Amino acid sequence: MKFYMASVFSTTCRSSVHGKGLNRFWSKIEGYYGPLLILIAATSRDTHEHSTKSRKWIIGALTHQGFENRDLFYGSSGSLYAICPVFHVFSPSGKEKNFIYSHLHRTGKVYETHPKPVGIAFGGHIGNERIFIDEDFAGVTVRHHAVDKTYQPGLLVPCQGFVPVEALISEVEVWGFGGKTAKEVQTSYKKREQLFTEQRRKVDLKAFANWEDSPEKMMMEMMSDSNKVRREDR
Repeated sequence: MKFYMASVFSTTCRSSVHGKGLNRFWSKIEGYYGPLLILIAATSRDTHEHSTKSRKWIIGALTHQGFENRDLFYGSSGSLYAICPVFHVFSPSGKEKNFIYSHLHRTGKVYETHPKPVGIAFGGHIGNERIFIDEDFAGVTVRHHAVDKTYQPGLLVPCQGFVPVEALISEVEVWGFGGKTAKEVQTSYKKREQLFTEQRRKVDLKAFANWEDSPEKMMMEMMSDSNKVRREDR
């Protein structure tokens, strides 16, 4: 039984071990195309006035596919979970398919007139997600099920009302359910990405070396130093 469990379930990412933040999370789960269970342990303040009581809780989301860097919701299926202090499963409602949202910063300096939120979300719509984890993995926002038509309605956290619950994250943990095959595919993916990175680095270095002896560089230097041009004309 232990062998079977080890071959099917594996810890893909744990913030207390691998560090917090979307980039660290992405470095561990990128290329994993099997089902993933993400668990979020957080602490929130009581939403009632004049209350200083803190509440600790754990929620989760099961995806039936790997994460992708996209600026839109995607996914074919999934479930949300209230795990602690009360366990409850929220299956797909069948009304919408906004199962997963995972968006990283664009590489390079690209101007965006309407930048999309950077982080991970489940259910709801962009800007009004049912669960939203910020890019630093420092905080999570949980909204009322009224904003979400993808997952079934119900309370994800204790004493949840219409006001969004903002909480501090203490731990994020991801478990892979794709077994040995998904892990092997991810390993191959990472090796290819590393090879491409090394090839691009070699090309960049070669281009830099060629630039030092290129006519374009000489022209740039001559244009920037007009006295040099006059001296050479004489």
